[in-house]
Amino acid sequence: MRAVGSLTVDLWPPMQSNQTLMGVFMGPLFERPGVRASVDDMLQAVAAGRIRVVIDRIFPLANAAVAHEFAETAKPLGRIVMKP
Repeated sequence: MRAVGSLTVDLWPPMQSNQTLMGVFMGPLFERPGVRASVDDMLQAVAAGRIRVVIDRIFPLANAAVAHEFAETAKPLGRIVMKP
């Protein structure tokens, strides 16, 4: 396996504001030109603020069971958020 590139990220600011960092391992798929171009396009759109998260419903954390039921049965359009 060969390295495609390297990335240095300062994780202290997101840790201070209790943010979550998530990633996806694409392995050999990332070598395909079409996949690489799609990822590059998405990252540029995020950096330019052209991509936003669609939130379908917001539930109080106390109604977590209702939120889970909604997620499993209603086929939500976007994310489901639970707030304390």
